[in-house]
Amino acid sequence: MSDCEELVDYSQLIKKKKPKRPKSNEDQTTYAQDALFQCLENKGRLQKSVCEGIVDSNWIKITVNKGTHLHTVGMSHQGYIRLNPEEAAFLVSRNALIIRDEDRVLTFEDLCEFIVEDAWLTFDKYLVYAYLKRLGYIVMRSKAIARQPHSVSYWQWWSEKISCWFNRSRKKRGPLVWNYSCSDYYTVYSTLQIIPSSSPLYKPFNQAWMMDWDVYKPRPTWKKKDPGLPDYRVVVKNIQEPIPTLDSQYQLFSQSNDTQLLIALVGDTEGVLFLNLMSNTVQTIVKP
Repeated sequence: MSDCEELVDYSQLIKKKKPKRPKSNEDQTTYAQDALFQCLENKGRLQKSVCEGIVDSNWIKITVNKGTHLHTVGMSHQGYIRLNPEEAAFLVSRNALIIRDEDRVLTFEDLCEFIVEDAWLTFDKYLVYAYLKRLGYIVMRSKAIARQPHSVSYWQWWSEKISCWFNRSRKKRGPLVWNYSCSDYYTVYSTLQIIPSSSPLYKPFNQAWMMDWDVYKPRPTWKKKDPGLPDYRVVVKNIQEPIPTLDSQYQLFSQSNDTQLLIALVGDTEGVLFLNLMSNTVQTIVKP
């Protein structure tokens, strides 16, 4: 061993050294709170392609259009783009839209009031809308399917003319609808004035089960003005509500127009449960 080398005192390893602690836990708690508040105050930078809008009655009127956020939402009105409450709320939640009401910037909580005040929209419907939008689908309010007119032959037209002339000359007593005066059942029931009765046979159709959302997979050829037939037609219901009856299912199928019909069930838990009425099974909706 040379003179330059020093002996290592291994006895120090046996000695227990307690770590230094602060005099009080209050200093540590204060430091943690300050760090938390500093983290919360550190807002991220907004996107460069942020749209801006103002409140216009129950609509949101776009004043600054940037980026591609509005390619699949909104509608044109007098040279401006107007958004429904669900569309505006979703864009605000994604930091893609700033809405001003006079001198105040609206938050997502403010837009929830618009959702509640809307005559058609409910918060359950918005949850389904936002869920599908986050997956990447194009979601629009469902539109009623126009009734396809039947092609009328010359003989049918001539028969209707004769029946119409014959009806004018007949007495008032007799059937309300004379033979050949109507070409189909739709015309018959449109002619009659049905008074609601206690009998279920004469009760009007229940309008509770109507289509809510038309869902499209994103395609390059998709157009807002002419979206075409949707990939899914969705009805929104709460999981606590009863399932549709056979009459309600028949009414829904008449509106589906050979499109996949789904019932979106919203409950207390997170997520949305989709039921396929055609197969009576749970369907998983994945990213397109």
